[in-house]
Amino acid sequence: MRTTAVVVVYDVGCPKCSRIARELPDLLRVPVTVRSCRDPRLGLVYPTLTAAVRACATPALGTAGGDGSIRWWPGLTGALAVLPVVRMRALGEAVALLWTALRPRR
Repeated sequence: MRTTAVVVVYDVGCPKCSRIARELPDLLRVPVTVRSCRDPRLGLVYPTLTAAVRACATPALGTAGGDGSIRWWPGLTGALAVLPVVRMRALGEAVALLWTALRPRR
């Protein structure tokens, strides 16, 4: 599936997730939609989104194909899914952003 758009669902109460949601759109070559897991309409707009994401238990990235279908990637697994659509000049920034997400809180 060729990725034509990305959806980021995150919890505004999570600083790491908020940073990714804020910075990721500038790093990708495709349109990015950012949604809060606390949005009451989230399940209606994205019915294939897992209950854990809708309950703010984990963030998720969705990669949309040309036919409009979305494949959801929970947690940091979405980093691999969006790698093909990272702007080449932003690859270093994307890796740094992922690294901050992987680092444990002190």
